[in-house]
Amino acid sequence: MNPIKKEIKLNKARFWTDSQGILFCEFSNTETYLTLEQNTLEEYEVAVLELLEGRSAPFIIDVRDNQGNLSTSAAKFFASSLVFKKARIYEAFIVNSLNTKLLINSYKRIYEPNTPYKIFKDFDEALAHSINVKQIFDASN
Repeated sequence: MNPIKKEIKLNKARFWTDSQGILFCEFSNTETYLTLEQNTLEEYEVAVLELLEGRSAPFIIDVRDNQGNLSTSAAKFFASSLVFKKARIYEAFIVNSLNTKLLINSYKRIYEPNTPYKIFKDFDEALAHSINVKQIFDASN
């Protein structure tokens, strides 16, 4: 992986970009009773805006070993936020549980079916695919 350009840590999340122009999001919530709420996503929105500086990028979202849930208001906010809509051109989710995979598929089907996405078990595969998507996006713009 390319060196980290800039990194922001918030709550149980870490965001960073690399020289390829990809936004990495790593979540580390192991408490099953926690729910990701809209106010936390609003903080994440500010971090994404700062890291991408108005550019669009593929998101690699690492949710391996995560527990908990996403509130309905948070799901709606993530799907409808103008910042997130402009910022994300593609989402690569990295998972290692069926529950998380089902949660992502449900979220994408119900709230945000427009942004292309793919679910991976392996970080390197997600990265390679995201680099390819970024190259195609850059060539078309």
